[in-house]
Amino acid sequence: MPVVLVLGVLVVLVKMASRPLSNFDTYFHLRFGHEFLNGWSLRHPGSVSTFATADWVPTQWLPEVVMAQTEDWFGLAGVAWLSGLQLCTLALVLYWSARRWADPLAASVVVVVALIASGSGLSMRPQVISYILVALTVGAWIRARETGRVPWFLIPVTWIWAMSHGMWPIGILTGLLAVAGLRCDGLVRGRELGRHLAVPVLAAVAAALTPVGPGLYPAVLLVTSRAQYFSEWGPPDFTSPNGLALVLLIAVAAAHMFKRGANEWFDILMLLMVGGWAVYSSRTVPVAAAMVAPFAARALQAAIGPMQPADVRERLLLWSGYSVALLSLAVIVPHTADEPPAQPAWVTSSLAQIPSNTPVLNDMSAGGYLMWRFPQLDLMLHGYGDTFTTSELDRAVDMLTLEPGWDTTLRESDARFAVLDPATPLAYALEHEEGWEVVHESDSIELLEPPPGWFDQ
Repeated sequence: MPVVLVLGVLVVLVKMASRPLSNFDTYFHLRFGHEFLNGWSLRHPGSVSTFATADWVPTQWLPEVVMAQTEDWFGLAGVAWLSGLQLCTLALVLYWSARRWADPLAASVVVVVALIASGSGLSMRPQVISYILVALTVGAWIRARETGRVPWFLIPVTWIWAMSHGMWPIGILTGLLAVAGLRCDGLVRGRELGRHLAVPVLAAVAAALTPVGPGLYPAVLLVTSRAQYFSEWGPPDFTSPNGLALVLLIAVAAAHMFKRGANEWFDILMLLMVGGWAVYSSRTVPVAAAMVAPFAARALQAAIGPMQPADVRERLLLWSGYSVALLSLAVIVPHTADEPPAQPAWVTSSLAQIPSNTPVLNDMSAGGYLMWRFPQLDLMLHGYGDTFTTSELDRAVDMLTLEPGWDTTLRESDARFAVLDPATPLAYALEHEEGWEVVHESDSIELLEPPPGWFDQ
């Protein structure tokens, strides 16, 4: 059964990664990666739109550059392979983390449920790197508790993490709570306490030593301040499959902890942190899943019996399955994921003919794809909120929700075209109330143009 589960997980992940890159946020990461390759400064990057003028600091530049360079070499098929690499690595690290306390069967079951809980965040975006490193960090501190060895390697891991995604402070917070738990449990004192505490402290220093520099610290706070503008930062839905899977993992881990009676502070602090990330936002649900996985695995193992240590055959099976999955994906993606999701034929021909630097009103969700596919357009919206000021985001939300004065704001923007989902209130208002002409349309996207004299009204 463990073999079937592990191989089944890898097959499912390969199938997911072999599809065309459908998450439009993938494409703004590609666009930014190309800009960095072509001369953008890491400390003072530019903007791809005149409607986004914030003084921002990149928090995901390393995977963006890797993605863009991979696209240059291998096309979108190569980027899809990178997506599979991330997903399969996440599964492997989750298994390693759970295997510290559980047999292959319990660890495999937990990996399946944890991946279901993480489902909303599994796409070709740098955030998956954070999920991997969260699982790695928690597993490393569990190992430190068992062996007494200081996990010094987490310092360079944090340095890499700080160049890869903005969730890197989670690793430092995890380390601080882990050390606090070890101290309260009496496992480290004196000099050993100082050695363990040095890991999160030096990791925080390492984050300031990336090419971006100390400006990375306020950049992280800036991201959280923009949460109200993006749905993924909204409250989690615990009635969804993802939410229910996370609730199951937490319930199993917590029930076992309470059943044991004499609980260690290490466990209590870790599970409190899991609960905090679980309720913080939809985006941090996968973080909570990666953290709670080993604790849920321990709870399942308690129902099974004594744990059997890993042997050479198990390790060989895991690495063989991982390698075969990535090799298979390399063969598949050139035939299945070498193009973006299909669009109506008129989209490319019409949008490519719009003159360079023309202001274009667009949906925020499609902005990432449009800025990658049609780099000459001056798009009003895209999903990389760091590049916008708060007033610019307020203006965008007011237009999208038809707040009073939205039409005046649109006139001031001088947008000569609109590329919108026809089902949105804004698209309806432009066509039926403002007289914009529908130049091309389909079920999911339409191109509109203002009537003569509209800007002079």
